[in-house]
Amino acid sequence: MVKQNLHCHTTFDDGASTPEEMVCAAMEHGLSSLGISAHAPMDGEDWCTPKEKEAAFKLEMQRLKEKYAGKIALYTGLEYDAAAEKNFDGYEYIIGSGHVLDGFYVDSTRERAIALIEHFGGAEKAADVFFANYASMAQIPEVDIVGHFDLLTKYNEQGALYDTQSSWYRDAAFAAMETLNAAEKIFEMNTGAISRGYRTTPYPSPELLRHLHDIGGRIVISSDSHSASSICCAFDLCEQIARSCGFDELWYFNGSCFEPEKLS
Repeated sequence: MVKQNLHCHTTFDDGASTPEEMVCAAMEHGLSSLGISAHAPMDGEDWCTPKEKEAAFKLEMQRLKEKYAGKIALYTGLEYDAAAEKNFDGYEYIIGSGHVLDGFYVDSTRERAIALIEHFGGAEKAADVFFANYASMAQIPEVDIVGHFDLLTKYNEQGALYDTQSSWYRDAAFAAMETLNAAEKIFEMNTGAISRGYRTTPYPSPELLRHLHDIGGRIVISSDSHSASSICCAFDLCEQIARSCGFDELWYFNGSCFEPEKLS
């Protein structure tokens, strides 16, 4: 059983539930710890945490830590986007993601995902830029976790935008994965697109997970939940897929570092 979730959002950014509602849902599902990850502020992006609300978010997390001490461990996280400013003060762990490329959105709608491909002159170039953007986070020591590594495939089940079996796609994805793994980044299995009805499997794909296992990579399981109702979405499925790809342990944050535990 998965005991921790480090990727979820609240009313401080684009989530529908308050931090306390997320905490209560986590306890109801038997989690021993929860990390709430605010979207890093970006100018003009209403899905991100406004700069003027960052302090309030951190204060609310501290209040909840004190209120629920002894019941559940809580951690204050940040989902940093490669297009955002680097400001990690006051956060206990960092998820590195890439939602925006050259002003175009990777995943907000299928139409915008197509516009991104057209902007770069085709899917091959778009994939190259996407994975290079992720690989760049290997140079940011504060980044602990790689978020939804193949986010660009969010809409593939509704009609493929990217040929994930092509050599150009695999080469770009594997190269970025190897760069990030060499920098000791942990990869998340992310079920956010499952809870929102876009995918039936988590990020990254089983093929990418198998490659991650083969190069000695590490994983956490996260829901990327934006509401209390999906706090532990498809965690059992993630465990099954992780085992089928060769993994026998998950990594857990303890407030200062990550430690492995065997998959139960």
